[in-house]
Amino acid sequence: MVRNTILPRAAWSSLRFGAVAMAVITILWSGPVLAEGEKPQPTTTANPEVPVKELELLVRPLTKDDLKVEANGWLGVLKEHVTQVGRNKIEAMKADGDAKAKLLSDATQLQERQTALIDRVQAVVEELRKKGGEADVYDKYLKTVSGIKVDATDAQGSWKLVAGWLTSAEGGLRWVRNILMFILTIVAFKVLAAIVGTAIRKAVSKIGGASELLKDFIVNSIRKVTLVVGLVIALSMLEVNIGPFLAAIGATGFILGFALQGTLSNFAAGLMILLYRPYDIGDSVNVAGTSGTVSAMSLVSTTLCADNQVITIPNSSIWGGIITKGSAPKAVETK
Repeated sequence: MVRNTILPRAAWSSLRFGAVAMAVITILWSGPVLAEGEKPQPTTTANPEVPVKELELLVRPLTKDDLKVEANGWLGVLKEHVTQVGRNKIEAMKADGDAKAKLLSDATQLQERQTALIDRVQAVVEELRKKGGEADVYDKYLKTVSGIKVDATDAQGSWKLVAGWLTSAEGGLRWVRNILMFILTIVAFKVLAAIVGTAIRKAVSKIGGASELLKDFIVNSIRKVTLVVGLVIALSMLEVNIGPFLAAIGATGFILGFALQGTLSNFAAGLMILLYRPYDIGDSVNVAGTSGTVSAMSLVSTTLCADNQVITIPNSSIWGGIITKGSAPKAVETK
């Protein structure tokens, strides 16, 4: 008796599905094992001449681990170039005449290219820093290889290097452009602050019921904020990394908040006086046990004039005490 060894069609389908599933699992499981030991390669270093703006866009989607690979790749490119610069200087030290002049001319071009590579490394490192990566090692290396080294024992060679740097697009000309942009930005924002201040003063003058103190505070605050924004933008024109600068300002403000608690209480009291308007400029008042005419006020203190004296009183002392306001005769302008 012969058994039927032909399996049903459903059984064959199940076997084929199981075989395919096992193959997929085997590939997925063995993939990392096959790739184990292979180091990931950087992708953005394929074109060392890539513009910095394009490079910033290329590295923006990358993760912290990806950025470490890219930063190490760019650091390798920079290291190779710095080695080439060093060899050029060694040959220039040993050469004379036209050969030395040729090597020094090449050194200027090599230094210019080195500056361009440093810009690209900094762009990648800055993105790595933003995403929580350690950037101290890269910063120290860039600080070490940046700039030009002047050799006092070789006056001719040092002068040609400095002169070449001053006339190079990535050297002196670049810094002249940056300094001009810094000055123009400061001047532009100073003019802008004056224009904005004038416009805001005209706008707040139409607000009914607002005190002159509050109006002056709004105008002066907007002017100062505009100038601060202009200063930050101007510093970026000098290629200053304003990220750590802003972080340092925040940390300093947090520390000063504890150290200057008395000043902050005066600040808070000044805001309350501006909002509730218990007195205004020109009013005759008695505050903190002192009588006089209000001549000026800031967020920290109020200034009174009485008997040819100028009296400055902290706002916290005024707001925490009794405020008596009387009518003061307004000065009549004489023509």
